[in-house]
Amino acid sequence: MDLNNLIIKLKDRLSPKLFNHCIGTMEEAEKLSLRYSVDVNKAKTAGLLHDCGKSEKGKDNLTHAETGAILAKEVYNVQDEDIINAIKHHTTGRENMTTLEKIIYIADKIEPNRYYEGVEELREIAYKDLDAAIIVSLEKTIEYVKNMNMVLDHQSLNTLKFLKEKR
Repeated sequence: MDLNNLIIKLKDRLSPKLFNHCIGTMEEAEKLSLRYSVDVNKAKTAGLLHDCGKSEKGKDNLTHAETGAILAKEVYNVQDEDIINAIKHHTTGRENMTTLEKIIYIADKIEPNRYYEGVEELREIAYKDLDAAIIVSLEKTIEYVKNMNMVLDHQSLNTLKFLKEKR
């Protein structure tokens, strides 16, 4: 399925706000893919579909990425495992992330519709050092989750530890 058809199909399934976020993530992923020499079409597709799992009622932030990976295959007919993995790991990251996975992770956090304290700094870091940007993002996310007494996915901690040890 070509990107235009994916956009049409996705627009019918998502709220306008979430659809705009997916478009913003796709556009940011495209820019980052050019910066880091990653296949632009894969980055755009993964960026567009990264939150398609949020279209399913009752899916929370800890499960929508995995649901999205399944929907990408079954509903949007994406068979490329690189794209599937980028969608699957865009919320928590994982050890040994590919550059595409890193791009989708950070594009989700810095797309133009995002406004939060520190996002401008994170945007700057992302174009200099993807790993550093993910570390900063994970640290802020973990701090926020703990302060809000929310459930923290241990994969985020594993990703952070892996990236820090790698440096």
